[in-house]
Amino acid sequence: MPDKQLTHSETNFNTKERVCSEINLLLERLDSPANLGSIFRNAEAFGVKNIWVHESNRDYLRSNRFKRTSRSTENNLNICFYEDKISLLDTFEGTTIGIEITENSENMTSYKGNVSSIVLLVLGNEKSGLDSETLNRLDKNYHIKMLGTNSSLNVAQTLGIALYEIRREKI
Repeated sequence: MPDKQLTHSETNFNTKERVCSEINLLLERLDSPANLGSIFRNAEAFGVKNIWVHESNRDYLRSNRFKRTSRSTENNLNICFYEDKISLLDTFEGTTIGIEITENSENMTSYKGNVSSIVLLVLGNEKSGLDSETLNRLDKNYHIKMLGTNSSLNVAQTLGIALYEIRREKI
């Protein structure tokens, strides 16, 4: 029998089942409303609990580019705005992890979380990544191993890969 694509209303994923960690997201200042929209779509798809967005990006949520890219996922997310990321990082009750290639970062595929863990995933600016002040406050840094010659991925693509690895069942 031929297979057919399902519409959103025809899918029945067991969203009540707790697959793993509570994931929260902290975004440093972004440069693109489209990237923020893509980040929201990824976050909503992977069940992110809270997203902290820098106050300077608040207007992006009214941008047409953001709205087209987010596809209204912002209506299903708990969005918080912040001015001081350092106080957020210093008071977060859980594990703080960044996605950035550093001297001590580990491959994202090595992430080992558990069902009861609470995670704050921190993503940097599209051009400059995570600054040293942030990097030095994180519990752990991960990178995404790349096989090509490019040194980075788009921030929204990076988030999608990281969320998949965090949610993926570990054997």
